[in-house]
Amino acid sequence: MSEPILQVEDLHVYYETKRGPVKAVDGISFILEPNNRLGMVGESGSGKSTMALALMRMLRAPGRIVSGRIILEGQDLVKLSQDEMRSVRLNRIAMVPQGAMNSLNPVVRVRQQIVDGIRAHNPHLSRKELDARVRDVLRWVDLDPAVANMYPHELSGGMKQRGGSESSKPTLSRESVVGKV
Repeated sequence: MSEPILQVEDLHVYYETKRGPVKAVDGISFILEPNNRLGMVGESGSGKSTMALALMRMLRAPGRIVSGRIILEGQDLVKLSQDEMRSVRLNRIAMVPQGAMNSLNPVVRVRQQIVDGIRAHNPHLSRKELDARVRDVLRWVDLDPAVANMYPHELSGGMKQRGGSESSKPTLSRESVVGKV
C-alpha cells in the first residue's frame, strides 16, 4: 500500500480576539490517498478557507495553528520554518482558487504570471528551465502551451480557472494539492 499524499491529524486553527479565541478549525482529521480527490463542503464561515490556508501555512494574524499535524508526503509541514515552507509551496503543494477568473492580472501575459510564481520559490532557474516549467504547468492542467502567450481576456472561464492560483478559496484534489510545478 502506498503512502498517503496528505494526512491532517487533529488540526486546530484559532483566531485570537479580544473576547477570546474563535475556533475556526477544531480537531479536523482526514487522509488523502493517491488517486483520490477530496472536496470540502460547508456553509460560509464554516472554516473551509481557513483550513486550506492552514494547509499552505499561509494564515495571517490573528489566525494561527494551535495544534495538529499536516503531513505532506511524509513531512510534517507544521514543523517547517517559514523559509522551508516557502520552498514547499508551489513545488509540492498549491491551491486552485474558487474565484480564479479574478486572480489573473488582465494586462500581463499568462507566461509572465506563471514565471512570477515559479521564481518566487525557485529564483535560481534559467530562462530555458522556466520555459520548460511553464510548458509543463500548462500541460498539467490540460492547456496548450501556446496559452502562455495569451492575455487573460483571451481565455475562456475554464481556462482561467486552471491558469489562476492566487485566491484564498481552494479546491483540493490529488492534482491540485500535490504536483510537480
